[in-house]
Amino acid sequence: MGRPRNTSDSRILEEARECFLEHGAGVSTALIAERLGISHGVLFQRFGTKEQLLRAALLPQAEPPWMALARSGPDGRDVRVQLRELVEGIFSFFLRIVPNLAVLRSAGIHVESAAERREDLPPIRARREIAAWFSRAMDRGLLRRAPPEHVAELLMGTLFFRPFHQHLSGQGFETAENRAYLVFAVDLICRTLAPAPPRRRARRQRKTPKSGGGGNRRRW
Repeated sequence: MGRPRNTSDSRILEEARECFLEHGAGVSTALIAERLGISHGVLFQRFGTKEQLLRAALLPQAEPPWMALARSGPDGRDVRVQLRELVEGIFSFFLRIVPNLAVLRSAGIHVESAAERREDLPPIRARREIAAWFSRAMDRGLLRRAPPEHVAELLMGTLFFRPFHQHLSGQGFETAENRAYLVFAVDLICRTLAPAPPRRRARRQRKTPKSGGGGNRRRW
């Protein structure tokens, strides 16, 4: 039985991901195939081994979608609007990847094993791209000067902890709650790093002599 043409690789990987998250890394590939309506052998024809399927389904992308957004900005728009767009992209990525990482670790697979160089590790690349975004925002006067690496780490910690807590506690958050949380985080950062208002040059008020009363009177 061949793989149906309407069952794409992305569909197989998405269903495999759902099975791994629901049942853990030990889930049978036969169950995954059954839920897809394909033969058990098709999974191995396409992905080689169960571990390769696990990696393909759960390992993060080499280039998360939000990185392109970070690399292209900021532009001349309101910095709050731009930061909110970036934050939403990063947060959506963390919401998806945190459960994946938990299953991978339970199977003894670590993200760092997929990177050839240390600088290519996802957390290091993420910190680098976010810090660069903040550095450019500061150069353009959108935010006041601060160590961009520190700001990047603060933001990453803020965005990562909520999905991590959600996964460990099993407590989900409504979309509206998450949106309010992100708005609060962006507002806090923008208030903290708001550029100082331009200084106004103090005008020296010159005292004008009162008219009359002797032109030779000493002026104080």
